[in-house]
Amino acid sequence: MWGASFSQKGSRILGGLVIYLVLATGIIGWERKQLFDAVNQLEVVHAQEEQQLAVNFAVSHAILTINENYFSEDLAAAARLLNLEIDGVVSKLDRMDATFGGLGDSVASLKRLNAELQRDPSRSAIADLREQFHKLVLRLDSMTLGIRQQKAELMSGYRDVFGRLTAELFVLMIIGVTLTGIVSSLFFRRLSRDIGLVKLRAGEIVRGYRGAPLTVTRKDELGVLMSAVNDMEAELRIRDNQLELSRQQHFHTEKMAAVGSLAAAVAHEINNPLAAIVGLAENLVVDRKQGMNSARSADHQIDLILEQARRVMTITRQIGEFSLQRPLEPTYIDLNTLVKSTCTFISFDKRFRGIALKHEFADNLPALFVVSDHIVQVLMNVLINAADALEGREAFAPSIVVSTRPEDASVVLTVSDNGPGIASENLGRVFDTHFTTKPPGRGSGLGLSLCRSLVQQDGGGIEVQSVYGQGATVRIILPVPAETVH
Repeated sequence: MWGASFSQKGSRILGGLVIYLVLATGIIGWERKQLFDAVNQLEVVHAQEEQQLAVNFAVSHAILTINENYFSEDLAAAARLLNLEIDGVVSKLDRMDATFGGLGDSVASLKRLNAELQRDPSRSAIADLREQFHKLVLRLDSMTLGIRQQKAELMSGYRDVFGRLTAELFVLMIIGVTLTGIVSSLFFRRLSRDIGLVKLRAGEIVRGYRGAPLTVTRKDELGVLMSAVNDMEAELRIRDNQLELSRQQHFHTEKMAAVGSLAAAVAHEINNPLAAIVGLAENLVVDRKQGMNSARSADHQIDLILEQARRVMTITRQIGEFSLQRPLEPTYIDLNTLVKSTCTFISFDKRFRGIALKHEFADNLPALFVVSDHIVQVLMNVLINAADALEGREAFAPSIVVSTRPEDASVVLTVSDNGPGIASENLGRVFDTHFTTKPPGRGSGLGLSLCRSLVQQDGGGIEVQSVYGQGATVRIILPVPAETVH
């Protein structure tokens, strides 16, 4: 039954109810027939009883008449009177014999004795007749007792059938109500549970759930809905993966574009040590030609050349490390190293010229299990927001402080600036999609919203604190893996 649609289930339940009603009607009909048969039999017995009462009354009246005329002086007149009584009794006995049977010999005896009385009226004939009537009374009493017993049995059967019919009606009603209640309870309880599961899973999908699909245990319309929810989740999972891949590729492209845009600044940074290297090398050549170079002077100049060469190598290594495509899966990272590398790279951006970018890293931070590219993207976004906020505030010695420190079972990455801060009416909206206070063309309002999404994917949180006119602080809270918490 559970593998059918709601309309099919309704039809089956209705069919089952009809079958039950037909069976119940059949049972009740059979019992009613038994009851009607008992009533009809009682009516027959009652009619027989009335008929016998009439015969008994006639016989009793005849016996009284016989007794009154036994001592009559006019026996002929008495015989005529008794003939009328006997004819009446015989007539009733004939009708009763047709119903009951077994009274033929008594009727024949009465007719015979009556005929003898009419031929020869005598007290002896009257006595014989009286004796026959006494025998008839005994037979009638026996028949009366049989009718009463039959009536009692029929009444007992009637009461049994009536009681059984009443009990069966009650039981059938209880069974019907119970079965209806059980089926309805099971159906609606299961329906309510599955609707709750679909509602819960739909809410979870809206909040970002992309785990195992719902187990579809139904083949009705709700089962189709559950399959549709699973299909929707699968499609969203595919789309999320594609969006994540696209976002990562876009972010990597942005990083590479940033590398290109910072090429001039990097070239400037590299040219300075290269110019120093070239100058020192030329001095060595000139000194050698003039025979003026001493070992001490040459060693000093070689040390300077090595120092400047290492500086060039450091700059190129930092750019190379930052431009690498990072894994999209969580890995264990050293937060301080990742933050320092990101700050070093972003400092080449022209927006950070004139801004003091300071580091305050706590020692011995636990390793974090996160997607490193998420942290880089969030930190770059927050640093660029801070640099934009400090634009035009050279008179206030603009500065940005990046710090890390442990806090309970988390590590907090903080970026603070001494810019103008955020107005109180805007502070609660900084994470809203497409909300920005930057002028047109300078911001889309997606930065902090995306940052919160990325941090939440790593199990952390992000919050902004600010007092208008006193700068702003962004706190990025990242969880420490449970196995590293002591």
